[in-house]
Amino acid sequence: MVLPRLRTHPCTALLPILVGLLITACAHTGQAHPELYKQLGGTTTIDTFTHKAVARAAEDPRTRRTFEGVRLSYLQQSISAHLCKVADGPCIYEGETMRNAHGDLAITGAEFDVLVQMLREEMDAANVSTAAKNELLRRLAPMRRDIVVR
Repeated sequence: MVLPRLRTHPCTALLPILVGLLITACAHTGQAHPELYKQLGGTTTIDTFTHKAVARAAEDPRTRRTFEGVRLSYLQQSISAHLCKVADGPCIYEGETMRNAHGDLAITGAEFDVLVQMLREEMDAANVSTAAKNELLRRLAPMRRDIVVR
């Protein structure tokens, strides 16, 4: 018995190539440690610069009122997880939204700017590259409107 020859579409020859590209793309997007997270130095470095920046802000006369009565160790851990998550790292942030977390604190633009400067300085001290620092801050910038009073 002779089977009829099936006519194939001209694009059928491209199918193995497309499948290969799809597998490669999936492998790259499923990386355990995305680029920014790695550039920031991973969880250890993120924890270090976050803890130092929060500790400084809690002591600085320009920002300390916001930290009065707050368990700093919990806050430091929460902020570290948030920054890690923003950097596409493997951390899980279980805290509130920025609006809910800061809504009743009446944080001013000046206070916010001081904390950002401290965070910058601590990233510099941790030898985070300028590109990685700027990318993290770029990702965080839209949150300002939910943190600062209008």
